[in-house]
Amino acid sequence: MNKILVIGTGSIATRHINNIFFIKPNIAIDLFSHKFLRAKKFCQKIISLNNNIKPVKYNDIINNSYSHVIIASKTIYHNRYLKIFLKKNCRIYCEKPLPLDEIFFFLKNIKNEKKVTIGFQFRLNPAIEYIKKQIKKDKNIYLIKFYVGQNLKHWRRNGNFRKLFSAGNKYYGSVFWELCHEIDILNYIFRKPASVYSNFTSTRKLGFKINDIAVSHFRFNNSTTNCILSSEMLSPVLYRKLTLVSLDYYYEVDLVKNIVVKVDKNNGIKKYFFNKDNKNLRNIMFLDLMKKFLENKKNSSQHTLASLKDGLLVTKIIQKMIKSNQLGRVVKI
Repeated sequence: MNKILVIGTGSIATRHINNIFFIKPNIAIDLFSHKFLRAKKFCQKIISLNNNIKPVKYNDIINNSYSHVIIASKTIYHNRYLKIFLKKNCRIYCEKPLPLDEIFFFLKNIKNEKKVTIGFQFRLNPAIEYIKKQIKKDKNIYLIKFYVGQNLKHWRRNGNFRKLFSAGNKYYGSVFWELCHEIDILNYIFRKPASVYSNFTSTRKLGFKINDIAVSHFRFNNSTTNCILSSEMLSPVLYRKLTLVSLDYYYEVDLVKNIVVKVDKNNGIKKYFFNKDNKNLRNIMFLDLMKKFLENKKNSSQHTLASLKDGLLVTKIIQKMIKSNQLGRVVKI
């Protein structure tokens, strides 16, 4: 394995760098930021723990050779770096979500999409893996429900959430972008939905304009299965739940506590616990994802990782949700 390039100096980039050094302590990392001095200061902090990291300038990332590139910059810059490194002989990891601009360019020029991994770490959540296996056995599921709740002021306390999440701005904020994980889980476990009806509201309870409550209803082609996806940014506690209802079973998946409750039609209840150390669960998923990415294998169906095509599909569905809310009617996906 050659040198790795990491683009970005935020909390997610920091997490990835720490995980890379945990997996491969002696690997060399180049760090790029639009502000070179910021990258330099960032590296000085890391060097006390590992001296195999150095800041680089834009010309360096264009001219140097890398085996792996990790794009963890602001969302608005993701497409720029994807276009650069899709032409090079390297594996690419890109954080989610992918921005709307140039989505059609990538859909038309997607020849090398399998060398790209999109950072949907919930695909590696053991509860999701369990549910994916279960639904292959239970084909009578007629209702899928996602519930997501968080308090924006608590969750984004280190950032200017008023700027990041004012409705409809160029930073791709607001409630519909916070559902990218749930939409990817839907595509990953089930299949691409055929149509959507969405409604977003702005309560202004946070003190500024934001679409803070959203409900979407998805339908699938040739199926009676319905999917309801709801999200809100006013909750005093974080919750992330998936419910599945079939003719024989009821499943409730808590993706914060990482518990699956299975109830059969005779009210028999079983509980399954995964990774009881919930504080580290999020990083365990990130770490597992990074290990698979660094294996240097191309993406495949058994590899579970999200490809560029998967990431673009999530962006396209969010685009349709926004359009449905604007038009006030069902929109085909």
